[in-house]
Amino acid sequence: MEVEESSSRRSKRKKEKKHHKSKSKSKSKSKKKHRKRRRRSPSSSEESQHHSNVKASSLANLANPEDSRKYSHQEVVDLVKKTLDSLLAKDPILNDLPPAVTLEEVQSLIALEHGQAIQIEIHRDDGTSFPVIISQNATVGQLKRSVERATELRLSRDASNCHRRINWKYVWKTYWLYAQGTKLKDDMTTLKDYAINNDDRISFIKRLKEK
Repeated sequence: MEVEESSSRRSKRKKEKKHHKSKSKSKSKSKKKHRKRRRRSPSSSEESQHHSNVKASSLANLANPEDSRKYSHQEVVDLVKKTLDSLLAKDPILNDLPPAVTLEEVQSLIALEHGQAIQIEIHRDDGTSFPVIISQNATVGQLKRSVERATELRLSRDASNCHRRINWKYVWKTYWLYAQGTKLKDDMTTLKDYAINNDDRISFIKRLKEK
């Protein structure tokens, strides 16, 4: 009987030791996990702080765009002009346009290419000439305005004449537009009514006092 009691006591002690060991292991694991969580938490806070700093800097750049600007306004304008000139030089339709071309000139040349406009050669008394692109249904008055704009553009691109100004009221009081032996007297008449077509020549003829 004594032997049996001693063996039972031994078995109980072994069980108690095993239970105690398992508890200690679980406690150590929980401590390790807790330590890992503590180690991770500073990094996550650092990441959130980094993101907030990035957002703050981006908002600052939006609020003050001049701080993040790399080029001045004039540099951007010059760069756009150079890029536009290089693109126009490579285009088979627009490659004959002058530097610093206007939007109206580009649109007129495209309309001419699509058959929506006609080109008329304007001849001056000094022997020079220049083309004018105008709508097929344009009137004489509209042709006069196109001649004015084309002449002023030519003068602005000429360094020696860029400050020259023309009194167009005096010009139209002194000269008629003249085509195919006919004076274009009526500003409201269309060019079609005068039988003026693409590539026709128009010149200036001095008005004479009518008796």
